[in-house]
Amino acid sequence: MGILKRVKKPELPDSCCKTPRLFDIRFPETEDCKSRRVERGEPVCLSNDPPDSVYYLRHGHVKAVRYSQSGEEVLIDQYQQGSLFGKMCFCEWSLCADSAEREVVVALEHSDVVVTTFGALKNHIGNNPDALLALLEDFCQRLAVARLRIESLILHQAEERLARVLFMLAAQKNGTDPVTLRAAVTHEDLAHLIGVTRPFVTKLMGQLRDRGLVKPLSAGRIAVYRDKIASLLR
Repeated sequence: MGILKRVKKPELPDSCCKTPRLFDIRFPETEDCKSRRVERGEPVCLSNDPPDSVYYLRHGHVKAVRYSQSGEEVLIDQYQQGSLFGKMCFCEWSLCADSAEREVVVALEHSDVVVTTFGALKNHIGNNPDALLALLEDFCQRLAVARLRIESLILHQAEERLARVLFMLAAQKNGTDPVTLRAAVTHEDLAHLIGVTRPFVTKLMGQLRDRGLVKPLSAGRIAVYRDKIASLLR
């Protein structure tokens, strides 16, 4: 019946069973803070943007990817409405800054982005305690997701890792089951996220579909039965 049939499960943090609260930093429109409309498939970050640019996703959905030496695209993360990304290194550790520089951010749907600078962001949150708390909340949720990914790679077999990834993607959306992921997620993307091959993900998706946990839709979209997966993961 698969690894998800085991009775005893490690507890998921309660926050992962709820839709994360989207925050609105409410950037003022200034010379250092401009709005940008990005169409689906277009890059969010442009070559003429300031080197310390920070991006606030006011509306839409984007993905961060990297490219291997062979040119293969690897999904790193996806950002939903209310997320910040870009050059946001609050420390002087070189690995932190270098990691962000290697990422390419692409719109998965029509998106509205606020383009500002790291300096302007620091000034804004320094004068706005609510924005600072919202930023810390966002970082805390990202850290929790990263820890869950690491935990899954170490502790869980492939079927459960896939179920957990789909659950975390679906947990970012409001609505009742089944939850349709906002943008198409390919089997190749999922394979990179859980550390297996694409054909194996296709096999696992068939198993999850047969168990009523997911439902493939047109245009590569996936409907995820979030509550069913959550009950099995507990």
